[in-house]
Amino acid sequence: MRERFRTTKTQSVLRERSTAEWIDRLEAEGVPCAPVLTRREMIRHPQVEANGIIQESDHPQAGRLRQARSPARFSATPAEHRFGAPPLGAHTREILAEAGYAAAEIDRMIEAGAAVEAKTSEEDAA
Repeated sequence: MRERFRTTKTQSVLRERSTAEWIDRLEAEGVPCAPVLTRREMIRHPQVEANGIIQESDHPQAGRLRQARSPARFSATPAEHRFGAPPLGAHTREILAEAGYAAAEIDRMIEAGAAVEAKTSEEDAA
């Protein structure tokens, strides 16, 4: 019960000032702090834009995607973002074959529901 009271009390005190006012006050006292941003605010934040943190790409099924770039950046081996995540089951047959399963075994696993195979665009349309 005490913990809930402290949280409620803290929230009520924080509501007494704007985010900018709290940031100014905390920074003046040398307290490391930053505002909690909405997704939209974060994407449009000047530091995020200056560092090129958000990358946009087109996904064949999901459409236009925004996601964080790789945090590691190397001049000799730059990270490359080519596409979004594959759909569930897109590589099932390849992975199971690499693990040593025969095509007939993979077919049985898919038929039994033990493995999933991605739907083709024709199956999605049906």
